[in-house]
Amino acid sequence: MIDPRTNTRLPRRSRRLSSRVHSGSVDELPVGPTDACRCEHCPVKNRHRRTDEDNLRSAAMLRKVEAAIETNFQYALADLEEFVRLKSVSADLECIGDSLKALCLYRDRLERMRFNIFEYNINAPRAVCDTSPHPKVVFAHYFSSPSKNTILVYAYLDVTPAKFEDGWLSEPFEFYMNDDMLYGRGVCTGKGMALCWLQAIEAWMEQHGDLPINIKFIIEIMHTVGSVGLQHYIQVKREFFQDVDCIVFGNNSWINEMKPMMSCSLTGWAHFGLEMRGGTKTLEGGLVGGLVYEPMTEVPTAVTEWDLIESAIFSDYAYKEQFGIRRIRYELTKAELLHNRWCQGTLSMHGIEGSFSRKGSLTPIPMSVMAKFSMKLLPDQMVNLVQNHIEEFLRTKYDELKMRTSFKLHLLDSCDPALWGIDARYNKALVRSISRVYQVQPDLSMNIVTSLPIASTFKKITGKPIILMPYSQRMDYSHVVNESIPKQCFLRNIKLCTGLMHELSLLPTRCKCDVAFDYCNRRGIAEMLKPATEKSTHKPTIFSRLRKHRSVKPRDQPPEPQLEPQRKRLRDWLCAPFRRYRMNKNKFSPK
Repeated sequence: MIDPRTNTRLPRRSRRLSSRVHSGSVDELPVGPTDACRCEHCPVKNRHRRTDEDNLRSAAMLRKVEAAIETNFQYALADLEEFVRLKSVSADLECIGDSLKALCLYRDRLERMRFNIFEYNINAPRAVCDTSPHPKVVFAHYFSSPSKNTILVYAYLDVTPAKFEDGWLSEPFEFYMNDDMLYGRGVCTGKGMALCWLQAIEAWMEQHGDLPINIKFIIEIMHTVGSVGLQHYIQVKREFFQDVDCIVFGNNSWINEMKPMMSCSLTGWAHFGLEMRGGTKTLEGGLVGGLVYEPMTEVPTAVTEWDLIESAIFSDYAYKEQFGIRRIRYELTKAELLHNRWCQGTLSMHGIEGSFSRKGSLTPIPMSVMAKFSMKLLPDQMVNLVQNHIEEFLRTKYDELKMRTSFKLHLLDSCDPALWGIDARYNKALVRSISRVYQVQPDLSMNIVTSLPIASTFKKITGKPIILMPYSQRMDYSHVVNESIPKQCFLRNIKLCTGLMHELSLLPTRCKCDVAFDYCNRRGIAEMLKPATEKSTHKPTIFSRLRKHRSVKPRDQPPEPQLEPQRKRLRDWLCAPFRRYRMNKNKFSPK
């Protein structure tokens, strides 16, 4: 391939990267050691090419794990029952104790599997007299080997409020099974998704003592109230995301009961504040009412995959009954209704700041108010472009209405929508896992956009590739009365997590010395579990050279001269870490 800028032939690696960029796979990264890697024994560079025998061995390991999952499925149901009983309602401060208990249970399970745990307090706004404990977020890391891929799993354990009086068949925080359906608050959302990963990891560890990939977790208990405080830790703990290859989110994206659907796009958002100003201070209504211009009186308002939308199971009558709505927009056909639900942007008003909104009545006239509204953005709507269009529209209306107050548009918060290629290698790994577990090829779509604000936030801050795992077969049953999921679907999702780890372990890896210093020389659980007779690929250190020198000393060599006291102390100091490692070596042996 010829570089048009210099009219020279591109090197082999550059040609490969160029073709990848033109193919539209934006999350593909070059594999192998990076330019920052100076290690002669880099495990990524020296990783042997997989053979048919290796693939057969990996497939046998996966089948063994899946058999163990089926055998121990009753324990998975018992875990789900234990977590459903905890009333972890993040919107209710009285339930913070149960929320923290659920988080501690999950953390302890990870810690027993040799995860490194990091806990951080969430300093959410609260009353001065409130003495309840602070909510927390847990960051966990299992490092197996620098030669393996690393994924980050986002999980949450909090739920929305639920009462038996709302029409539940049983108590919402009591686990209930009927006709192969699992009922309870959280079985179809955060708790169910989080436990699928926990069961998959425990099954793999039980059968093989190690995981096929490196895995990280972020577990929170404030998801349903907007993930309060989590964005701060995502920004300040950026080193936690340096070696992550992709981020996995559970998502309810089945649009029918025939096959899963994988979305390859995320909505963005833009929160605006329209400030109207009539004066520099608030005035008394009884004195100047009717004489000044008041801001409050001048605040003014692609081609889609129709085949998939037509196959979606949706009842507008049940939808209206569920939320107590008399009428909904676009009631002509089901396809048009769902088209506006999934494939169109929205604009919502969120109140007016500066005006009096509490109980009672006041006479002062506010001279500065701000109307707050937000927009859901689709992949072809960038924040800057939308902001320019809104400002131009408001300026036109301002002139048409001949308004006498000044206005200013503020961008309060924003996130650009995300779109990635269907043929991305991480998507393909998930497609293979779904096809294996469900025995059906999933539908892939970039036009049916998923609205998952926390995933958009991760994408915005970290820039890492995203995987959206379809979880619940009954999409509209999450966060509602009689929340439920089929028992077989819960079992399959545990296998789906296991299969995704297996498929990601087969993908080529890259050395990450460019983002983490000396990454390829780090020792993980896999290196510590290697037999002592197996040849190590790590660069020999001064300790190994000293040991080798002492072990192969010829018999006819004259005795070693006595070292000076300073040199002897230096040698002892250099060899002390090696001796401590030998003494503590048994700590890393498998139980």
